[in-house]
Amino acid sequence: MPTLNVLIIGAGLGGLTLAQSLRSAGIEFQIFERDKSPWDRPQGYRLHLDGDAINSAREVLTPELCAVFNATSQRTAPYTTILKPDLSVVKRLFTDDDLGKDVWPPHEGEPEHFNVDRATLRQILLAGVEDRIQFGKRLVRYEEHAGGVVAYFEDGTKAEGDVLVGADGIRSTVREQRAPHAETMNSGVIAIYGRIPVQAAKDIVPAETLGDIFTVAMDERKVFLGMGSVQFPVPPDQAGKIANVELKQRDDYLVSIVGGRPEFFPKDLPALRIASSSQLREIALETIAQWPEHAARMLRHGDPTSFFLVEMYTSIPCSLDAPVNVTLLGDAIHGMTPTLGRGANVAMRDGVTLGRALKRAAMGATALQDALASYENAMLSYGFDVVREAALTGQQRMAQNPLPI
Repeated sequence: MPTLNVLIIGAGLGGLTLAQSLRSAGIEFQIFERDKSPWDRPQGYRLHLDGDAINSAREVLTPELCAVFNATSQRTAPYTTILKPDLSVVKRLFTDDDLGKDVWPPHEGEPEHFNVDRATLRQILLAGVEDRIQFGKRLVRYEEHAGGVVAYFEDGTKAEGDVLVGADGIRSTVREQRAPHAETMNSGVIAIYGRIPVQAAKDIVPAETLGDIFTVAMDERKVFLGMGSVQFPVPPDQAGKIANVELKQRDDYLVSIVGGRPEFFPKDLPALRIASSSQLREIALETIAQWPEHAARMLRHGDPTSFFLVEMYTSIPCSLDAPVNVTLLGDAIHGMTPTLGRGANVAMRDGVTLGRALKRAAMGATALQDALASYENAMLSYGFDVVREAALTGQQRMAQNPLPI
């Protein structure tokens, strides 16, 4: 019988994927999330899921939750489309998916690509593990000892377990203690995210914007407008009934991302940080004011309450010393800029890879330290490969600062 008790710090997509993996194996776990609820912070809208995330979800979710996942995922054509500032198509780039051939079952035919709503996916991953999550729990530090690890929280409480997993994002408290040498850096790029109803956008944007993975237009400044659709095959509130899960209703939408170097925005960064949603929409419009009218027409249809600012950071590739009983996953160790749309995919792959390792340890097939070392060796390799590729693509497409190594 499994005997491990795992403390997961952070209830993002990677941490929840791990939780679902452990749940399916009967391994004890607790999740501690610093936010007061799952909806405390805007964390983006649309996500592109490739083979890593799709296979991760299929591996860890129950058949009923898998059916909900499938019912709320838009299947896209395997292309990223480049546009001119007037939103006319320049070219479509085929997006292969040769990820993790030694990790996932083989897939015949065209590679699978889904566009999903982040909040809906998170609700699906929360299903069945809600009673293991404590919200409003900000980690302060942890202590390791021969029998495990103790986590100490800002509210004065503590928790004990055999393993502690830092799934707490790019500003990870766990990483600061586990790997103080692991650094992050400002990419030099900011972006204003917003949400536009598909019905309002469909007569303005090309068909590829609604059917491909993602479309992006840019100008000579490398200021860009990125667009990706989320169109639900089944409305979430209806799809949730498949597994008796209450999902918030979402209408089909197009995410818009106006981004670039801060000097090309009409307001400085301190002013952007305090701007309201409606003000950010106007700032996005001003940023692309020299573009043909199509882009501005689309942005004007944006929900004025949906716009928020993102300052893009990236991890700097590093190594980790030999683990004892504390490890990391997702953005906590290999945060990346969104140029490849792979951050969530790699985090979910981490959750599955670590879950498999912990299952082997729980069943006595391998020592815990060996299981964690095996996970970290794999995770650091594929994770930082994507960080480097995302940074290089970001340099080319949006003038991202280069990695120092």
